[in-house]
Amino acid sequence: MKNLPIATTAEKAALSLIAIDPDVLPHLAWSSDLFALDQHKLIFKALERVYQRTGSTNALGAISDLETTGKLNAAGGKEGVMEDLKTIFMSAGSMCVETAEDYRQQLLIAKSYRDAIGLWEENEADIMGMRADLSSIAESIANAIPQATQAKDVKSHLMDFLDDLDDKKPIEKFPLGISKVDKLLGGGMQRGEMMVVGAATSGGKSILLYQAALTALMQGKNVAIFSLEMPSKAILQRMASNLIGKQIIPMREANVVNDWRNVANAKEISSAIEQLMNMKLTLRDDLSDVGEIIAEAQRLASLGKADVIIVDYLQIVEMPKADNREQAVSELSRRLKLTALKTNSVVLTASQLNDDFVVRESRAIGMNTDFLLIILHPDDKKKVNDFRKAPAKIETSRIRFDKNRRGQRDVFVPVKMLGAISRFEQIDEH
Repeated sequence: MKNLPIATTAEKAALSLIAIDPDVLPHLAWSSDLFALDQHKLIFKALERVYQRTGSTNALGAISDLETTGKLNAAGGKEGVMEDLKTIFMSAGSMCVETAEDYRQQLLIAKSYRDAIGLWEENEADIMGMRADLSSIAESIANAIPQATQAKDVKSHLMDFLDDLDDKKPIEKFPLGISKVDKLLGGGMQRGEMMVVGAATSGGKSILLYQAALTALMQGKNVAIFSLEMPSKAILQRMASNLIGKQIIPMREANVVNDWRNVANAKEISSAIEQLMNMKLTLRDDLSDVGEIIAEAQRLASLGKADVIIVDYLQIVEMPKADNREQAVSELSRRLKLTALKTNSVVLTASQLNDDFVVRESRAIGMNTDFLLIILHPDDKKKVNDFRKAPAKIETSRIRFDKNRRGQRDVFVPVKMLGAISRFEQIDEH
């Protein structure tokens, strides 16, 4: 390799920390081009593949992957890879992630100089001949400079707090599309927050999630949906039905329709499809592993394509190496909350309810989330706990606030679930 700025020790240290702690990879923005040395690129990609498959990272897994792909010798052989991945000895944990970020910044600086050299070489002839667009080159070099990340001090946080109190900076809100629910949320969710929607089977979890997604899309937001329960085309059909307020029936089901007044015609369907095509929506129905979902969500957020992240739903996501489902769901909800904070996005997901109408398998879900909404229906025969001051028998469908970070909890919003058009509508009680 020609003489270029290379932070060799930082590259080894970063790879070592990625191998030590599986949280280093998803919680920081990594890419193979941060590594200048070819063998380090290969080791990084091997660690990345191991993480995507298993949700963990380790030296032996990387070596095995390199052997399988025939790249082990190019990466320095077994001994060379082990030597690189033993550059640092540290226990996994928050300190490991913080240390990795320091080395990542060193890699970014080295890469910025390599990029600047590349820009010069690309334009050298035009520069020497005084034909180059210097302003464009200067802008490209400026963009190559890594942005410094510095934690705010307490004074800065207090000034932000005062600005919020004085309404100097309008707070961006993400409503769900049900007026009273949004009012109880203080106008809607905010960046960095997470919501879990709980309901029994076929209780409307997905309907509420996709209604929230559609509300955000209609405000011009970027939405990324990870569906593990239904294919993308089914989600689009639901959204289209919600948009036009009419049911969309495939031709093969036309013979079962008795009343065509509430069925969309071709013109209405075409209008809905055109609207959806112009919305900033990303749909993934091909991922099920938590590592893949988190990594893709963070990638999309880094590209500005995920103001809202939706995962439908918790119990279906695969969590490799978890001892049991309770541990898996608890860890998944924790990582989704961290993703909301890390990407400065809004995260919504859903959970099944057990027979007592509480989120199934993990009480930690309620601890990790900012908002926990439970959907209840008249045919839910179990009595709601008396301490919630709810009627013994539910006469209408209701959304119950079990947790509300910024407002009232143990309150109910009467709603009507319109399954045919995938929408919840508020019922005004007098």
